[in-house]
Formats: sequence, C-alpha cells, structure tokens
Amino acid sequence: MTAIDRAILEAVLLGTVGGLISVQIMLRRLPFFTLAMTHATFPGVILATIVGVDLYAGSSVFGVLIVLGVLALSRRGEQDTTTAIGVMLSAGFALGVVLLSARDGFTKDLTAYTVGQILTVGDRDLVSVAVVGVIVLVLLSVGGKELTYRAFDPGGYAAAGYRPAVIDLALLLTVEAVIVVAMPAVGAILAVAVLVTPAAIARLWTRNIPAMTAIAVITGAGSGLVGVLISDSYNVAAGGAITVVGGTAFALSLTAKASWRAWSNHWHASSTTSRPVPSGVELPVLAVARLVVSLRARYLAGGRTDADHHARGRRTLRRRDG
Repeated sequence: MTAIDRAILEAVLLGTVGGLISVQIMLRRLPFFTLAMTHATFPGVILATIVGVDLYAGSSVFGVLIVLGVLALSRRGEQDTTTAIGVMLSAGFALGVVLLSARDGFTKDLTAYTVGQILTVGDRDLVSVAVVGVIVLVLLSVGGKELTYRAFDPGGYAAAGYRPAVIDLALLLTVEAVIVVAMPAVGAILAVAVLVTPAAIARLWTRNIPAMTAIAVITGAGSGLVGVLISDSYNVAAGGAITVVGGTAFALSLTAKASWRAWSNHWHASSTTSRPVPSGVELPVLAVARLVVSLRARYLAGGRTDADHHARGRRTLRRRDG
C-alpha cells in the first residue's frame, strides 16, 4: 500500500468516525468544548515526547485529565461552563507551545501535530482509527437513546433516575479518543473540523437523527477523500485541504438551503395571490348558491330526506286524483 493509499484510507475512516460522533456533539452543543479539547490535548504529545513514551498514550492520558478537569470546574455552582472551557483551551495550548519551544532540538515531526501530516500515517495509525471507530459504534448502539434523551431533556433525564455524569463522561472520553487518533492526520488545530463540520452540514437538511447521522458520515468521508486528492494533485497541505472542502460543503449547503427556502416562500405567496377573485356579477350568484345549500342542509337536518319528500309528493297527487 502506497503513502497516498494509506492517506486516502485514513481520511475516509477518520471522516466516517468523526461524522458518527459529530451528531452527538452538535445535539449537546459541544463544538466549543471540542475545540478546547483539541487544543488542550496538544501538550500531551509534547510531554510524551519529552518523557519518551508513546504519543497516543501520552496524549490520551493528558486528554483524560483535561476532560475530568473541565467536568469538575463546570459542576461547581460558582463557575460557568463556558468560562471553564475557555480557561482550559488557552492554558492547555499555551502549555504545549511553552514545552515545544523550551525543548532543545525539537523536530518538524512534533510541529506537524499542530496541523497534521496525513501523508506520513502508517498502518498503526489506521488500526487506531478503526479501533476508535468501533468504540464510537458501541457507544451509539448501547447508549444512543440515553444520549439523545440527555441532549433534549437534561432535567427529565436526571429525574428519570439516570446518572448524567456517567453518560457525559462516556461521551467526552469518546470524543477525546477521536481527537487523539485524528491528530496525526489533521493536527490539534484542524481536528475540530472533522468533529463538527459534518453534523453542521447534516443539520441544515434534516432534523431526523438517523438521517442526520447518515448525511454526516457521507459528508465526513467525502470531505476526507476529496481533500486528500486535492492535496496530492496540487501539492498542498492535506489537513488544510480537508478542512477547506468541509467548509466549502457547509457554505454551499447553507446557500442552497437559503435559496430553497426563499423560492418556496415566493411560490407559496404567488400561489396564494394568484387565486381568482370573484367579480361583481359573480358575487350575488355565489351568495344565492350558499343560501340554497344552507337551507337544504337545515331541511335534511330536520329528519327529512329526498326520498321522504318525493313520497309525500306522490301521496298528494294520489289524493288529488282520487
């Protein structure tokens, strides 16, 4: 398998996995939190390199600490969730920059994790994305209904006896796992596009969750494939190309949806105003017709039918003849 073949497979797998989990991110209104996690995970890569441990292991451990820290801060009554996320985002990425600049002889391989280098992924990276994809499928299969319930009715979810902290932790850890395996391909900065853009596009076209998930998966995989092909053809950064393709698809979808809505409203308005208005001669005729219909309805409501009326008429004629 060539480098470009591995890059295409990585992009399609990552787009599929990102599309699956992106719907839950959108339903829970977590795009900003996902952005914070992608940036805050970056120091884990630097620390793993300094310590000499596996990059996936280092970034995973650091990511788990980030998730637990944000959950702890957001559950304190005096601390707003958005504020906690903002602090973790800026502090986490700043720590990574400080560690990277302070390390003697830092290499391009480490800086590539900020924007990704999908053309250098190996078989181990492909396996990692596939394993995380299985985890995402298991989460959605086992806890999909609970995730949706939690997203639409948080108060009812807790009142029903469920434990919100458990499902929240499972979702956030899964998102963190996707971020970790996405970093070699699209980097810490661009990983949020893989996790947010597919669902943003799908939500423009449907509100049905299964249909939204299907559109998000197709959009994510398609953006990855087209982005890698553009990168290979024009010798541009693959991560940036994938992100630009996704952003372009979102802009086109937004424009198409707005155009369709405007045309639909215009057609409805024109069809309403184009109905013929009765003329001055037709109005009295319509009034008489309505009066006849009303009188007939009252007559039938009194218990008499057309058959009764004709029978009465025949009896009257027989009396006259007799």
